[in-house]
Amino acid sequence: MNNRERWTLTAAVLGSAIVFVDSTVVNVALPRIGRELPTTLFGVLEGQSYVYNGYLLTLSALLILAGALSDFYGRRRMFLVGLVGFGATSVLCGASPNMEFLVASRVLQGAAGALLVPGSLAILTATFTGEAQGRAFGVWAAASAATTILGPFVGGILVDTLSWRAAFLINVPLVAIAVWATIQHVAETRNESASGHFDWGGAGVVAIAVGGLSFGAIYGQQRDWKDPLAYVALVAGVVATIAFPFLMARSRDPLVPLDLFRSRN
Repeated sequence: MNNRERWTLTAAVLGSAIVFVDSTVVNVALPRIGRELPTTLFGVLEGQSYVYNGYLLTLSALLILAGALSDFYGRRRMFLVGLVGFGATSVLCGASPNMEFLVASRVLQGAAGALLVPGSLAILTATFTGEAQGRAFGVWAAASAATTILGPFVGGILVDTLSWRAAFLINVPLVAIAVWATIQHVAETRNESASGHFDWGGAGVVAIAVGGLSFGAIYGQQRDWKDPLAYVALVAGVVATIAFPFLMARSRDPLVPLDLFRSRN
């Protein structure tokens, strides 16, 4: 493994690691956040739930679309967009004056993170081949698992010794290193067969399916299933989930080609 490949692997690992860390590190910060941040729209427990789940909702809903954008516009370019966006939204999270601002920042942070996970894997696929590719994926997977596990431990130290805001601001130096490594050492690649005709309808249906089911379940629990909005969201999510494969079958450029499900690999 040469110097360029080592730094490429470092950038990919850092890019995905911060995404996985932020899915767990916030858990230990939630009690302090609930005590310190004022809120007018949500109850404390409801706001804490949205801080955690809002991030995961946009992260999961936009993963497929993010991969398609990276294939067409360039994996290095979109990875950099994701890194800068994640760093900026981490600053917004750390500087949040109230719960509503923090929830909105976390939703945007999840959207930026959606560019990093598939982007890091695509960069590794384009950079490494053969046994080296297997080793690179092994390092990526091990680092992702380790950072996910260590997230609550690191978050607890930061919250207890500094502030809950440090749990978000710690991302900034990591993002800076990843940005430098990407600019200096990661080669630009793209899928030359990508058409550029994005299935925005499919992306919207995925977002409604994931968002509707997730938001409906969370909102319903928070409101003791007394608010009809929860049921509306759940129904929308179920309808979108059922409609998705039919939409993919009829789309000229489907977001998820159904042929993928015939592949044994």
